[in-house]
Amino acid sequence: EARRSYFNASEGQVPPKTAGKPSAHLTLRPQSLPQGGNSKRFGNLSQSCRHAIARWEASTIHPHLQNITYRDGRLQVNQAGKYYVYSQIYFRYPSDRAGARVSVPQLVQCINWKTSYSQPILLLKGVGTKCWAPEADYGLHALYQGGLFELKAGDELFVSVSSLAIDYNDAAASYFGAFRLDL
Repeated sequence: EARRSYFNASEGQVPPKTAGKPSAHLTLRPQSLPQGGNSKRFGNLSQSCRHAIARWEASTIHPHLQNITYRDGRLQVNQAGKYYVYSQIYFRYPSDRAGARVSVPQLVQCINWKTSYSQPILLLKGVGTKCWAPEADYGLHALYQGGLFELKAGDELFVSVSSLAIDYNDAAASYFGAFRLDL
């Protein structure tokens, strides 16, 4: 409980556990509407992934942090090495008030890398497009991606998306993480 209350502090930072191999697994929290300051905090993002995910849960049963720091939507690597970085976002196709599905041309998820340079570097980009029958009952689509990258201490990782029409009610559906491999 003390860890949870520390996380809810205004800084939005969770200290990592310091024993063991660096790893992190975060689950999605409901997002606030994008604000002008949000884009400045994450740098210039591509138009297809213009919404940075600024809120991840780090202190419930599913997520964990070990030798990686979480702050304001970003994971910060504390030890250099090769890291497997991954994310899955569970998009919900939006509907209008009458229940008809709104046209969404594509769903895009990006994993970005922030170094000491001022602008983020795109590491991974996943794109999904769906064309379903108008009477279909489903409107969900998951995008998963992961890759192996050489990271330095102080490097930051974050996820951005094309749309904030995401299912926030399932902690097992949308997540973001990284772990160091000893190769």
